Amino acid sequence: MNNASLVSIIIPCFNQGMYLSETIESVLSQTYRYWECIIINDGSADNTEEIALGYCNNDERIKYLKQDNKGPCVARNYGISNAGGIYILPLDADDILGKDY
Repeated sequence: MNNASLVSIIIPCFNQGMYLSETIESVLSQTYRYWECIIINDGSADNTEEIALGYCNNDERIKYLKQDNKGPCVARNYGISNAGGIYILPLDADDILGKDY
């Protein structure tokens, strides 16, 4: 990938597995296709890992990181430190993007 136009979408997630699929589906439906999505499990006790890994197995642009619970700011920064894009899009695990975002 050429990082000159890559958008890194950073999704910290703490016990929001019930919303995560809908959030990821909104990323997958983007008309702009040059992105990576990094999901950071911030010590969730729900099904966040199972959902995230299911998407990782189906799309190489989706990546999964895990850490002990340290809060959304630390999780977001962890994702950003692992991002390959020149542009960063922070996205909460319970948010949805419009297809042309």
